[in-house]
Amino acid sequence: MRRIPLTVSQKIRSARARHGLCDAMVALALVWTCSACGGGVTLVRDTPTGGLVTYPFQHEVDILTSTERRDAMELISRKCPNGSHVQKEGEMPKVSRAADRAWRGQMGGERLWGIQFTCEALP
Repeated sequence: MRRIPLTVSQKIRSARARHGLCDAMVALALVWTCSACGGGVTLVRDTPTGGLVTYPFQHEVDILTSTERRDAMELISRKCPNGSHVQKEGEMPKVSRAADRAWRGQMGGERLWGIQFTCEALP
């Protein structure tokens, strides 16, 4: 079977297609990597005796059952190996009410849940 060489325009199209495929694969890998680390649990306030952890949620059912909640509790456990006590928890405002009024609620649908905790002292 005889191979017919590609013309210059065919070579350029072929190279562009390969380049586009590589770009798509890199973009997909970047999205996958960032989805694993982005926007998750954040230690907002870190003190020697405790702190404040926040995580995003969209619906009320996500507050207690999400993987972010599990990650938040794991972070608290790592910070307080002797145990911890949750002082209070609840929804936290992402923006001030004045900014939300100015933007008429267009700031996004993701909400934040906060857990304020203290570490147990050594017995």
